[in-house]
Amino acid sequence: MAGHEIRTLLIGLDGATFTLLDTLVAEGVMPVLGQVMEAGARAVLRSTIHPLTPPAWTTMTTGHSPGNHGVFDFIRVDRQGGRPSYTLATSADVMVPTIWQLASEAGLRATTLNFPVTFPAKPIEGVVIPGYVPWSYLGRAIHPRETYRMLKAEGVFKASEMSTDWQHERKAVQGLAENQLEDWVRFHITREERWFQTMMTLMKQEPSELSAVLFDGVDRIQHLCWHLVDPATRDEYQTEDARRTRELVLEYFRNVDGYIGRMIEAAGSQAQIFIVSDHGFTRSGKRIFYANTWLEEMGHLGWVEGTPLDDQGRVALDENTEASTLIDWSKTGAYALSSSSNAIFIRQATGPGGPGVPTEDYAAFRARLIEGLLALKDPETGKPVIARVFTREEAFPGAHTDRAPDLTLMLHDYSFLSVLRADAPLKDRQVPYATHHPDGIFVAIGPGIATADLTSLQIADVAPTVLHSLGLSVPEDMEGRVAEAAFEDDWLRARPVQARVGGMAAGDGADTALSAEAEAQIKERLKSLGYL
Repeated sequence: MAGHEIRTLLIGLDGATFTLLDTLVAEGVMPVLGQVMEAGARAVLRSTIHPLTPPAWTTMTTGHSPGNHGVFDFIRVDRQGGRPSYTLATSADVMVPTIWQLASEAGLRATTLNFPVTFPAKPIEGVVIPGYVPWSYLGRAIHPRETYRMLKAEGVFKASEMSTDWQHERKAVQGLAENQLEDWVRFHITREERWFQTMMTLMKQEPSELSAVLFDGVDRIQHLCWHLVDPATRDEYQTEDARRTRELVLEYFRNVDGYIGRMIEAAGSQAQIFIVSDHGFTRSGKRIFYANTWLEEMGHLGWVEGTPLDDQGRVALDENTEASTLIDWSKTGAYALSSSSNAIFIRQATGPGGPGVPTEDYAAFRARLIEGLLALKDPETGKPVIARVFTREEAFPGAHTDRAPDLTLMLHDYSFLSVLRADAPLKDRQVPYATHHPDGIFVAIGPGIATADLTSLQIADVAPTVLHSLGLSVPEDMEGRVAEAAFEDDWLRARPVQARVGGMAAGDGADTALSAEAEAQIKERLKSLGYL
């Protein structure tokens, strides 16, 4: 497309962590990334307080924390009715402009592929292919429609290979046996190849000053296969199935490394490259915390009669039933709805004698919950289960604090809690598993980028840094700051950081309506990922 040249390439690696990447670089699996890190800038990128995909990526792409951008989970919880309910978080829930919108407003093109909470696509000058969209709807979700037709004509867009196998993922997120992991990794190898080819086609056919793609297989594979590639544990797993899967995992990372190299080459010598993750990863502990079971023991939650006990070490149901249908709301004052948010909601009574906690008792009730959670110890080890309990004001200060969970838990091993009923609040995990860690990655290279090992950055710093890379001013209300240490002094002197007052109103031009079919399918996918 004439008149447009890539200035900034943003490559997202969901869940990437230096803990593993440095090992893969040292062992020759990812030589391109090694060269980039050696020649450019790198820093640990601190995620949101609860390091979860939707709030973290939205913080990264808006420069605002969740309390101000309004996204806290894969879902939005509605507590106004007689019983709590939830719907999916969509682009309509993002209450501040994204870097894609700000670039478009400034007269630049932007391309964004596979990022969460971008559906329905808010019209911009450029291309949006949202993430977390079911394959049967993905083609219709692309903005603009002309791009969809071009990608089909080029033969690179294959929706069935770019989305997920729900039945497979529903089982996989709870953990798979070694002899089932091979297919899991192969699927993500194919999927990343498809997103890469789509990105390369757009870089050639419809270049944008800001071009961004998210590879999320890093997260999915690490959840189930971390133990096979982590130097601390990999030698323990030497069965034939384990060895084959490990080689496939290494193939996946070699492929991604090659994609990084080819995209950098395609972007051109004038482009600045940023490689980032929404959070890091670490090995989970051996125990699962059943939050609703603990709340039941404390007398704060009741179950629907006949709710079965989980004996499979799960964090959510395999089938289509939502956790909210398991709870007896007439007997419940506090509850967890999704494993993803690590959150406990407090149900406030709507009138005298109604179910829930009277408004005047809210503060004292919340304080007792916090005290009880922090006092909880594993009876097998005697060690605390929960490291921190954040109130909504502590974790999510901002204009939308009232939409946030009442409490957010940080478990000592960073694991996700379970929303299911069990015969004890703590039970053994049945298969090896890995979980999110707050320390993600920031790597940069290109003209004007310094060779530097930086101190840690905050995830909100990426958005203003990208805007500055594009030559744009940074809205004054952004909470993040330009990572000036990532740029060479001469480059910064020639291009000082510019701030501006005001910005585009959030949601401008967005068609935020979801069809019932689309919402049902996306919710089904989130269940398949194991979070609902």
